Amino acid sequence: MFRTRSRLIALPLAAAAVSLGFAGYQAAAAEPVSTRGLPAPCLEDADTLVGDLDGDAHVDKVNNPWLSGTKMTVQWGNGDGTYSDPVSVASLVGAKKGEVTTAAVADFQGDGTLDLVVNVVEPSSVDDPSTPRISEYRPGPLDRGGLGSADALQTDIGEAQQLRIADYNKDERPDLAVLANTGDGVRERTVRLTEADGTPGANDADANNEYGEVGTPADLPSMPSDGWKQFYASCS
Repeated sequence: MFRTRSRLIALPLAAAAVSLGFAGYQAAAAEPVSTRGLPAPCLEDADTLVGDLDGDAHVDKVNNPWLSGTKMTVQWGNGDGTYSDPVSVASLVGAKKGEVTTAAVADFQGDGTLDLVVNVVEPSSVDDPSTPRISEYRPGPLDRGGLGSADALQTDIGEAQQLRIADYNKDERPDLAVLANTGDGVRERTVRLTEADGTPGANDADANNEYGEVGTPADLPSMPSDGWKQFYASCS
């Protein structure tokens, strides 16, 4: 009787263990692929950021010459230490002839996957600035085909000429510095302070009074030159 009773008790316990084990497996499977086992984004050199863009658990490379956001390219990681040939962000997002593409990449969400701000606009030939055809914040993971995001949000960047990363309010969140044509021969550096949820903030007058700058085409406002270095260490 004792052995029979022990066996009957053991069966529910074993079933519970299997159930808990399966639940644990499901929880593990539900973890974001982009953050599982990946190192934090890091800098290969001053203008090359290494991190996961598309959420496939393979690090990719983002090259940003002069850190201006105007000539950015992406190399997709193959998972074996090799990468695809560089592809321009302009071509990936479908920029048309005559349009200017500016982009900024950082882990705005703080989840280990890189995010993108992209602006595509045909420069104005008159006093008033042009309206961008594309002006979006695209949290990762991003689609390889066109850098699309399931959670893309419209932004109010305007006719951007540069996009850069900075930390204006010293909260350790990447902020956005925008150099834009605001019309009548004026060039402005405006800022978008990143919100607690990782989204770029609005074009706020108080923030611009504190951190912005006004200039002209001949005397452009200064732009941050070490934004990535404030957030990412060297890969080596």
